[in-house]
Amino acid sequence: MTDTTQEFSPRTLSRLTGALYLYIMVAAMFGELFVKGKLVVAGDAAATAQNIAASETLWRWGVAANVSTTLCDIAVAVLLWVLLRPVSRTLSLSAGVMRLVYSAAMIANAVFLVAPLLLLRGLQGGDPSQSEALITYSLRLHAAGFAVALVVFGAHLIVLGLLIARSTFLPRALGPALSFAGLCYMANSLLGFVAPSLASNLFPWILLPGFLAEGTLTLWLLIAGVNVERWTARAASPQ
Repeated sequence: MTDTTQEFSPRTLSRLTGALYLYIMVAAMFGELFVKGKLVVAGDAAATAQNIAASETLWRWGVAANVSTTLCDIAVAVLLWVLLRPVSRTLSLSAGVMRLVYSAAMIANAVFLVAPLLLLRGLQGGDPSQSEALITYSLRLHAAGFAVALVVFGAHLIVLGLLIARSTFLPRALGPALSFAGLCYMANSLLGFVAPSLASNLFPWILLPGFLAEGTLTLWLLIAGVNVERWTARAASPQ
């Protein structure tokens, strides 16, 4: 047994994972629905730039939410690796690495959310249309970067689902649900690259399985946690 699990019980670690996952979901919805959803006007670069300039503090909170969710994702990657290592060291490490790669991509991608603030300040007194166009382009790059990162996250969920399906200390039914959600995430991004019209027709329903599966996992980890006896027995058995 590792030093981590000697200091903290598996149930404590699982509930910490659930708490972090809950924060990720709430902060992500805040950033998308209450910040970008309110300030970004599709097809209107001038209105978007004016909204961000008029609500700079709100936009900054959105950036902070985006970055903080990524920091929590890093912690969740490590915690899930610890919790699921008794099932398979190889698969748990693979899932953890995928989530860390996703987190690294998202940290880099956050620069495109900071860019509008810099552009609004740096181009004051210049051509407004140039500033507006660059802000719109920056937001499009952020959306494209997120779509690429979501392919990796989808692969992470597929492996995570396999691990949970093979576990004895978490509800096995969550495994197929998470793997299917991962496939939906990957399909949403890949279709966006090769068949944008089809992807537009499927959005946002194609993301619903992910919201339900990850939401259920979050609540289970937060409220019930892992079955400690089964986790301990699995950790003690040779893989």
